[in-house]
Amino acid sequence: MRRFLKRVQNTVAKYSLFKPEETLIVGVSGGPDSLCLLDVLVLLKEKYHFSLHVAHVNYHLRGEDSLLDEALVKETAKKYSLPFHILSYHRKETSPSEEKLRTVRYDFFEKLREKYMADAIVIAHNRDDEAETLLLRLIRGSGLSGLSAMRPRNKYIIRPLIETSREDIIEYLTNRSLIFRKDMSNDDAKYLRNKVRHILLPLLEKEFQPQIKKLLAETALLLGEDYDLLQNQGAHIPLVRKDGVIEFSCRNLLQMPPALITQELRFLLRPFLAGKNPSKNLIFECMKAFKSTKKKNQVITCKGLKCIRKGDTVRLLNF
Repeated sequence: MRRFLKRVQNTVAKYSLFKPEETLIVGVSGGPDSLCLLDVLVLLKEKYHFSLHVAHVNYHLRGEDSLLDEALVKETAKKYSLPFHILSYHRKETSPSEEKLRTVRYDFFEKLREKYMADAIVIAHNRDDEAETLLLRLIRGSGLSGLSAMRPRNKYIIRPLIETSREDIIEYLTNRSLIFRKDMSNDDAKYLRNKVRHILLPLLEKEFQPQIKKLLAETALLLGEDYDLLQNQGAHIPLVRKDGVIEFSCRNLLQMPPALITQELRFLLRPFLAGKNPSKNLIFECMKAFKSTKKKNQVITCKGLKCIRKGDTVRLLNF
């Protein structure tokens, strides 16, 4: 157990995930990863003196099992004498997407963070999750942004278990005699992530590289560092800002190397998309407009963003 805690503390120190006396919102599903995370944070409270809030979302997707998940998390929070917050989400969709459920979950966590003026939201993603996500993004097609999406810290989201394997987590829970719930849908091969987890990764481990999970996770973290560097460099071309509108020269943008053009567009478009990265399709449409030889104005609209190219001038604004 001490070795496990030391490994987590090394991750915390390496990526500056939290400081003493902070307030943390901990997302707990009832599965092994999140219950391990919560127990670790409770043990580290003596050193860091932080305040913990347990947050759980019941999607009501698995009938009685969903209620049992909620009951276990509530009982665990009570055992640790921690405040417990529950969102009971009754879906409108017949089969809500994974992205939709993720949005519901993170919106709930963010509201709690704002309400209690918390310093961070703690998520239980581990090294295996990192490896699986990298493979999933490669299979579906992704650029640097997608391949480095699961980082130790992403604004208010922190992941102290990101360098810890799922095998070590189960061993920790066993040694601590901690009860956890198992989501049987994680074994359902109709989901692509489960195919990656139960078929592709074991094949790669057996036939190609026994340390594939560790190496993929390390690769994702390195890509994340590269992406953060590019993302935080700011604009490379001259900009004119006035009354919430940004103007720049189309010619100046297109003279940049292709990879930097994409990063530049993400940087420029993100403020007009509520801080979210533009989709590949939006980037493509913008580039098509910028390269167009037609003399008429080119106008693109997307989720409140308006991009207007008139001659050599590009204007970005919200509408």
